Amino acid sequence: MKLNSLLEKERNKWKDVSCNMILPLFIGTAVYVLKKIISLPPIIVNYLPDGLWAYSLQSCLLIIWNRKINVLWTAALLMFCAGFEMLQKTQLLSGTGDFYDFIVYSIFITTALLFNNIFSFYFYKTKPHAPNT
Repeated sequence: MKLNSLLEKERNKWKDVSCNMILPLFIGTAVYVLKKIISLPPIIVNYLPDGLWAYSLQSCLLIIWNRKINVLWTAALLMFCAGFEMLQKTQLLSGTGDFYDFIVYSIFITTALLFNNIFSFYFYKTKPHAPNT
């Protein structure tokens, strides 16, 4: 009985990873490929892949921490995103250094956090978690 329970838990984790990490990255990659084939609105091409990347990374952190919100790691992710855009703005990294990119990162990170309790219950049948500091 314990083996079945363990297998079910691993299956649910794989479903969580597939839905909240792999699928967003796949969609973001598809946008990059499709923009060469068909005309997509600039807002989709310029911001959706970045947002999906941020959502996927925040989801990864949540899954690693068993769907418990770790404030320190979430703050580190936001600081990383801000730093990444600043390095682009100063041309130390290639890119545009767009403030709107950071806004998009923040929105998608927040979306992952807002849906955390729903996915926690859906995949693991656990009650809502309070943030960990």
